[in-house]
Amino acid sequence: MSDIAFFDTENITPTRKKDDVKVKVLKILFIVLFLLLFVEVCTYFFIVPCLGNINVRFSGLNSYSEKDLVDFCGESLAKNFIKFNEVEVCSKISSLAGVENVELKKVFPDKVYINVTERKPVAMTFINTEKKTVPVQIDKKGVLFPVRSSSSINTSVPIISGIPVENIPEGMRLPSKYSVLIDQIVSIRQENPECFEAVSEIHVVPREYGNFEIVLFPVQSKLKVVSDRVLDEKTLQKMLLTLDVVSNIESKGNVDLIDLRYGTISYHYSTVKTEDSLE
Repeated sequence: MSDIAFFDTENITPTRKKDDVKVKVLKILFIVLFLLLFVEVCTYFFIVPCLGNINVRFSGLNSYSEKDLVDFCGESLAKNFIKFNEVEVCSKISSLAGVENVELKKVFPDKVYINVTERKPVAMTFINTEKKTVPVQIDKKGVLFPVRSSSSINTSVPIISGIPVENIPEGMRLPSKYSVLIDQIVSIRQENPECFEAVSEIHVVPREYGNFEIVLFPVQSKLKVVSDRVLDEKTLQKMLLTLDVVSNIESKGNVDLIDLRYGTISYHYSTVKTEDSLE
């Protein structure tokens, strides 16, 4: 005779029902959370990059403002992340005469970081337009770029005159023969920038065969100082020493020019055509 087992179904069924309800609730909760995560992921990876405009952040700006660059780039910045063309934007900003370099980094899903390196002036010159004479700055590579505002003018840089820049548009380089002068100015500014405090103007005098000479105008004297194309700290110190000597001679009222060329130091009189050597 076989054994028959009996189960109390009245006690087991409610417990199973409770467990089933918990499982169903957990499943529903999991599905809801999964759907929310799915929606968020889709929004992050598809909707934001495709529909929202990019968030541009600039750095390195000095004379330019963010509004200046945003207005200049125009529709190139009014795009979403997918359609944003970094090459186009870099090319546009680099075309500005006062910009030396542009670095751009895209960060998904909607950020663009643009670091701008502006040109730093080492000298200044003036060009004549149809209406007026305007100042133009020169960087270490000889590139001309405009003065953005009067407050951005660097008064510590020397003024260069005599270079034929009327037909050179902003953003172009000076003729290559003047690169040696710019290099010399850069070198002096790095070693002893105070030297230029004694010079109000550097005038370039073109000579035959593409050569040139320079005439220095001291700050505290009406005399002109002629030198060859070599401009260095030694030349400026020699100029100051010679000015001291000339200021003490009896005929100082007639001296109008000091000549530092050809390895000698001499001075010229304005009324008498004579030349005296100081060496």
